[in-house]
Amino acid sequence: MKNFLDLQATELILEVTVNGQTSRAGLHDNLKFQANDTVTVDGIEILPRYHYLAQDGVLTITGPFYGWLHSASNQGWLLEPYLTITK
Repeated sequence: MKNFLDLQATELILEVTVNGQTSRAGLHDNLKFQANDTVTVDGIEILPRYHYLAQDGVLTITGPFYGWLHSASNQGWLLEPYLTITK
């Protein structure tokens, strides 16, 4: 995902692979992983890459995944479209 338009084009389902086992999760589901797992979400490596964010050996992603990823990777704000039209 490169920008907000890419996010809009994604399905509302995430493909989550933990230690080689693939499952699906909702875009807004909370995700919880053991810090020593190997995890990818939509092909993006989460663990061990972000293992330092784990607390007590567990990495918990609350709220929408892509918003969390932008925050965790320090990419700045993930903007939402502003659709108000005024005359």
